[in-house]
Amino acid sequence: MKVLYTFGGMPHYLNALLNKVVSKGAEVIVVMPDKGNATIGKGVKMVDGGSYKRVHSRESKMWYGKMGFPNLPEIVEAEKPDIVVMGWPYFLQVALQPSLRKALNGCNAKLLIREIPFQTPPYGGIKAYFKANPMIDENMNVLSHGTAFAIKQWVIAKIRRCCYSHASGALNYSTAAYDILPSYGLSRDQIHVTYNCTDTEALMQQRSAVLAADPILPPSAHRILHIGRLVKWKRVDLLIDAVAIVAKHIPDVELVVVGNGPESDSLKAQAERLGVGRNCNFVGAVYDPKTLGAYMHESSVYVLAGMGGLSINDAMTYSMPVICSVCDSTERDLVTDGVNGFFFKEGNAADLAAKIERLLESPELCRTMGEESFRVIRDKINIDTVSDRYIDVYKKLAH
Repeated sequence: MKVLYTFGGMPHYLNALLNKVVSKGAEVIVVMPDKGNATIGKGVKMVDGGSYKRVHSRESKMWYGKMGFPNLPEIVEAEKPDIVVMGWPYFLQVALQPSLRKALNGCNAKLLIREIPFQTPPYGGIKAYFKANPMIDENMNVLSHGTAFAIKQWVIAKIRRCCYSHASGALNYSTAAYDILPSYGLSRDQIHVTYNCTDTEALMQQRSAVLAADPILPPSAHRILHIGRLVKWKRVDLLIDAVAIVAKHIPDVELVVVGNGPESDSLKAQAERLGVGRNCNFVGAVYDPKTLGAYMHESSVYVLAGMGGLSINDAMTYSMPVICSVCDSTERDLVTDGVNGFFFKEGNAADLAAKIERLLESPELCRTMGEESFRVIRDKINIDTVSDRYIDVYKKLAH
């Protein structure tokens, strides 16, 4: 069973997942750029190595304005995979590069389209969708306005529908796919929700050592944690606003921010301006599982105030209750409001502060919600169960 993927780079979490898929019997080939990673967010850790084959190919802007691999048809013809898995924007080549369709047909390869889906309107419902869910970039610029945007989204929807007409199914991170993808012609049986995960195996292996190790932070019952790239749409600024509110009632509240990014200096300045500079601890990027585990184990509440998703998985692995708002839709499969965390009103610092205070003032609620978070990771969404879902789909298509 040979599976060929297209990726714009190899983040550490995908590397771990593909290694696990290989260990369960799949032969994996990854087509990736020979230089750079234009479709991967800045600051995402990339890794080398892996137990799969890497094929480096020229990545360039295609005639329709999106990045692609012009030589992908030749690679498919040479590798002769059973299954080809393509994510955005690479799957657009299926509709817009006839030679790729010919190559797929020539080796009888089954096509799977892989996406969350995120910022994807239902077919025929573009206007209503973006009115309720404005499209933004990571700098918080609103993109979903004007005639040109509407025309572009109409064209993309047509192309996406064409791509799905050539696909045997979809691999999706979120159950939101069931609400969106049937409008593009897929049946529910063709929609395979695999979920998304970090390297929970590495985190679990370190968990016992972390729990037994000396702490790296001073003791605190009022510590909240955020992990992620420091870009605007993570809304760490909103979290700092909330900390300033919480500090009026819980003066020793502490926010630990793990991550680097272009907003680092402005966020530190904001904390000083609001009088909570001493309450906010910016520790920089951390990739070592044991150190990450220590920050999570020694904090009471995890908060994701803006976009993201995978950091929630990490926090739940360490039995943390989670407070979040609208992220990328993966959060709705991880967090159940009032069970293992809370959802707050999007963009509302006062509501976020109220949720933080409720948890910090109730250690027992933190404990019970944290236990439920761990159960979700242990039983439902971890690298073993997620890789099993991939393998199950591949076996069904290959036979």
